[in-house]
Amino acid sequence: MTNDLYFKYQPRYYNGEVSSYEALLRSDINNFNVEKFVYSIEHSAAFDLNVIDKVLQDRKSLHICDDVSISLNISIASLLDDSFIRNCLNIFEHEKNVTLELTNHDQTDDFDGIQKSILLLKDQGVKFALDDYGKGYLNTDIFLYLDVDYIKLDRRLIRNIERNYISYSILKSKYDHIVNVLDKVVIIEGIETFEQFNLVKEFGDMFYQGFYFSMPINISEIEKTGLIKYREKNERIQFSLQLDQAIFDLNRSQEPKNVKQAIDNIKRIDKYNIIGLTSNTFDLYSERHRINKNYREIIKNKKHSHYMLAASLVCGCDGAVVIRDVDGNVIFNNDHFIRFMGVDLVDMPIVQVCEQVTDYRTTLHVESELLQSDSCFMMSDEVMKTKNGMELVHVYRQKVSHFGQNFVVCSVYEAIDTIVIDELTNCYQKNYLSSSYMKQHKILVFIDLDGFKAINDNLGHCVGDETLRDFAQTLKSMLRDSDVMVRFGGDEFIILLNSHVMTTVQQRIVQLRTDIEDYFTQKEMKLSFSYGVASLQNGVETALKQADNRMYQEKSFRKRKLDIVKLA
Repeated sequence: MTNDLYFKYQPRYYNGEVSSYEALLRSDINNFNVEKFVYSIEHSAAFDLNVIDKVLQDRKSLHICDDVSISLNISIASLLDDSFIRNCLNIFEHEKNVTLELTNHDQTDDFDGIQKSILLLKDQGVKFALDDYGKGYLNTDIFLYLDVDYIKLDRRLIRNIERNYISYSILKSKYDHIVNVLDKVVIIEGIETFEQFNLVKEFGDMFYQGFYFSMPINISEIEKTGLIKYREKNERIQFSLQLDQAIFDLNRSQEPKNVKQAIDNIKRIDKYNIIGLTSNTFDLYSERHRINKNYREIIKNKKHSHYMLAASLVCGCDGAVVIRDVDGNVIFNNDHFIRFMGVDLVDMPIVQVCEQVTDYRTTLHVESELLQSDSCFMMSDEVMKTKNGMELVHVYRQKVSHFGQNFVVCSVYEAIDTIVIDELTNCYQKNYLSSSYMKQHKILVFIDLDGFKAINDNLGHCVGDETLRDFAQTLKSMLRDSDVMVRFGGDEFIILLNSHVMTTVQQRIVQLRTDIEDYFTQKEMKLSFSYGVASLQNGVETALKQADNRMYQEKSFRKRKLDIVKLA
């Protein structure tokens, strides 16, 4: 390489941080055309080795050389030169953080030879980018399938995208194809305006560079590049791509045997029968025609406003929506559900879901009953463990049939009163008393535990907590479905009943106390409770005061009675 040639370095960015620098060949010669000069070189492999050597020498001049990622351009044909590959293997055994960008695609069409060299050098840690995609080379599309890490979109594709929708649409379609079909990473070069950057950044993840961010700089101006965490490569091909490939295989099949195999493959991929397969095995060609018709309808509907609205309603509504199949597998949950529950359940094995979601087995049992019943709809108020703790929610379940398969669409809405559940006892917390649910209750019973302080003091807080939990669960199991239990605080509880008859309530509470005493006696523990009963006719506050006073009166009476027994 002559002395009048040198390199400038263009910063490349990811999420606003410099990820690497691209080495750009420059010359002080007037009207020097780099592209023509490079294209005119006869021995590209020797020239490219000189480029690699010069760029790496530049990097070594930096005290931060080990922390700088560099990209440099080589001719794709150089990868077919055995001497070039041998030299590169020696160089990159020691030199790391290097990306080779492949240019001049029209110099060869030896896909297999290039692929072999790429894999050899990738074993040494070298990364590869297919440069100049969109420049107009005839065989570039073939090279898209090379095992490269990046596809770099040529600057010609970005020109005028802020002024011309067709240009914008072409760029976006290429981005979508590379990311979603080829599952490769995109680099966009040539961004020169804020408007251009504002448009392309909405496509999704990408690396980008251009004069809008920085002009090429001298090697001495280079700074340390960050450790970039890009999205993980998706090992699973997207369902839509799998289905599209399966439809392609179906349509190119001629023999009945091959048509049937293609249909069976669609059935395997489309396990929820979105395409609407039937059991028609007699007229395979009619079935193929019907599959294609359904597929065209699906593709067409995706672009219609009513389809987009329906998708938006489910995905963006204010309810947490989850859809399960007959086996209880979650096949969809919207963003609201993920935020509400703090976990994405799609594709998670049921065993793992049961470990993460409290009472999930109960949920599956309820939905199994709905699936087996004649009813199509179910409503209930349930207690769910969310990322905010235990909460009361309204749950609406609907059984839906689709091409012979049943699903349960479940919508979960937070209770308007946002009632919180006590983590220890699984009772409602006392904010339940100020909720609209109080309208359904007629009598309030105030309970204060007797003997709990001695258990807590003598046996420790862990045993005390377990005793509280045991008491609450045992007493709740003795109550009716319409009764509600609230932890008022500490070892004080509220029971809310629908009964109008005070004497009947008194009798029930006395019997409950006897049962509780017997239960804990069997566990060799002395635990009971004092209580006070009041009507809710004059409001919660009045009932609380009355029941609290009566509870303390009863506690004093029981204490005096116990003292008399001890004296006797």
